[in-house]
Amino acid sequence: MKLYYMPGACSLATHIALVWAGAPYKLARLSHKEVHGPEFLRVNPKGAVPALVLDDPAGVVVTESLATLLLVADRSPDARLGAGSDPVDRARLNEILAELVSEVHKAFGPTFAPDRYTTDAGCEDAAKQAAYRQLDQRFERLEGLMAGKQWIVLDRRTVADAYLYVMCTWKDRTPTPLARFPNLAGFKARLDADEGVQRALQEERAA
Repeated sequence: MKLYYMPGACSLATHIALVWAGAPYKLARLSHKEVHGPEFLRVNPKGAVPALVLDDPAGVVVTESLATLLLVADRSPDARLGAGSDPVDRARLNEILAELVSEVHKAFGPTFAPDRYTTDAGCEDAAKQAAYRQLDQRFERLEGLMAGKQWIVLDRRTVADAYLYVMCTWKDRTPTPLARFPNLAGFKARLDADEGVQRALQEERAA
């Protein structure tokens, strides 16, 4: 498989999942400009990472983190990064992934590009402040979910942990640092030391 990624983006989660799964992959690094350039738009017309090109003759492209993460898990069942055959476990994994993607990740949007959320330049700081407040609420909930746990769901490592890790790395870019959430800070520290996470980070830096 070929993963199109951008350093610092949520595509890091799919990269980590590929490493954890022991799946063969190639990397294609993109700059912010290249993500919106004509060459990549032919791969993913949405102009966003991750984009995962499958290793089949048709060259199928899968986009959106939720989809790429679940695909990696499904294609490497022995790695036990997914839910397996239990429908309740699958629902729980989908539930937390959906929350991370649609609630937590999206709440970061105004902090990165506030001009997209208001037509009045004078209101951009207000948009960021509202986003910071929402993020603190989201992280308070995640902090509670992680109480007494090593992993976010199913009592074992899953692809959701890769995505949660990326969200944790972003939190220090806000006025409330991750250290204010000790369960999440401990989770991030454990994954900072994880060999698979270290490999993914090193590969992205080396590229």
